[in-house]
Amino acid sequence: MQDFKLTIEIRKPSYAQNRTVRNSIPRSLWNSVRNHVHEKNDFTCQICGFRDEDKLQAHEVWEYDEGNFLLVLKDIQSLCKSCHDLKHIHHAVLRIKDRKKRDFVRQKLKKHFIRVNKCTENDFEKHYRNQLARSNEIPVNRSVEDLLETRKLRERNDFLNLQNWQFKIGKNVPFANEIKLNLNKKDLLYKEDSSV
Repeated sequence: MQDFKLTIEIRKPSYAQNRTVRNSIPRSLWNSVRNHVHEKNDFTCQICGFRDEDKLQAHEVWEYDEGNFLLVLKDIQSLCKSCHDLKHIHHAVLRIKDRKKRDFVRQKLKKHFIRVNKCTENDFEKHYRNQLARSNEIPVNRSVEDLLETRKLRERNDFLNLQNWQFKIGKNVPFANEIKLNLNKKDLLYKEDSSV
């Protein structure tokens, strides 16, 4: 499989849905983080090189430690709207109700992916299908083994969803100490990081 500069992230695990640092800290602190990231990157998309002081978005880069129930914020990237929409293609495309417009946006994003990665349409489709399959927790075939595996996956997901997930903040994240202080106040910070 090719190493792409721009990749698609279909969806976060269910236990991480709606759990973000952005939503857990004051809006003013998030704005400071976002502005710092954009300034540090000279208002340039870190993937495609698009430069614009007003239209960049901040993308949280996550890692998940299921053994310790940790949501690890590794980094925050400056991304243009197209690169960010590709990272979250299902959210970007599926929220559009009009089918023609949805198809138009998907085609536009596909062209952006192909241009940035200097690849073919076939490469895009293969990458998209692989990411979709990787994010699908339920096997497609329905043999007895698949049904047993599906049951185990559901039980595992139910268990993970019930856990007390906490955040861990990576060294590359700007204003890390301020973020940790705010998360600690809400008991959302991993204990190792609580000695801010």
